[in-house]
Amino acid sequence: MEDRTDDLRRALRAALHEDPNVRQEAALRLGTLAGPDTAGELVALLVSEPDLGVRETLTWAVVRQADAALPHLLAALEGEEPSRVQVLHALSKIQDPTAVARILPLADDPDPAVAAKAWWALGRTGVPEAVPALMAHLGDPDEARRHELTRALEQLGAPAVDALADRLRVGDPVERRHAAEVLMVVGDPDARPAVDALVHAVERDDKDVALVAVEALARLEMPEVDEALRRLRGSSDRWLAIIADWLLSDRAERK
Repeated sequence: MEDRTDDLRRALRAALHEDPNVRQEAALRLGTLAGPDTAGELVALLVSEPDLGVRETLTWAVVRQADAALPHLLAALEGEEPSRVQVLHALSKIQDPTAVARILPLADDPDPAVAAKAWWALGRTGVPEAVPALMAHLGDPDEARRHELTRALEQLGAPAVDALADRLRVGDPVERRHAAEVLMVVGDPDARPAVDALVHAVERDDKDVALVAVEALARLEMPEVDEALRRLRGSSDRWLAIIADWLLSDRAERK
């Protein structure tokens, strides 16, 4: 026991070394040696570590002590960027629902890196309380941020589907297209409650929205999908008709 304690203390000292290679080796040792009683020290090392590779290893070490580390991580959210991004990254791996209330305000953070990582953490935690905070950013004008939000909503999955279906019906064109893009990656079976909204978009929405909606719809294994695609195959819009015909053929081959 004494040897293990000595090894732990040596690793904690080495984690402060100026050489990142030494710190990396120390972080690996800490992941094996550290216990709940050193969770606070691990989090302190994580938020102060300048090297990305070492931070990732320290994140692994922190997550191994998830229960003990959680209060320290939540306290560290009061810090400044870039530490909050790494703290949120750790929280996204721990996925503790009790952290959601502290993460939610950061979904609107003016720093895009912090906001995007908060979206990811909320999506990974998978609780319905995250839906309004994420949906508030649907259709963001920045393509990179839309992509980050799509990833987060994909992780959230089923709890977001009803809200996405509603936005597909009543949102502006950018929001409707983004909602369809998310439903496409959510896929079967989680996106099934949105089938009526997708059919409506395919048959009645603008072409840019309909093209995405039809691809999302085609990923759902439901009779209603085939019926909608057959109707669309007779569309006066040549491109939509061609896509519907191809999707029907593809679905038939898979069956």
